[in-house]
Amino acid sequence: MDPTCNLIIDSLKEEPIGETDHFIWFITDIGIVALFKREETFETYNLNVEIEANNIALDITKEEKEYLKIKEKQFFLFYS
Repeated sequence: MDPTCNLIIDSLKEEPIGETDHFIWFITDIGIVALFKREETFETYNLNVEIEANNIALDITKEEKEYLKIKEKQFFLFYS
């Protein structure tokens, strides 16, 4: 696994900055991670991520969004 993936996975061991219906939110050195909470369709997560970020006072509208799956964990990574 590359160093970037290790950095993200290590960040998921830290205290989350918030939790919403579909995500657990973390700050990493790379950006903001929205970790999927359960097995649902990708479309469900994709449709809800911006709404739920807003619910915990995160503005991700101007960030780049990337879907990643590392070690069976699925999440969106938001970065500038």
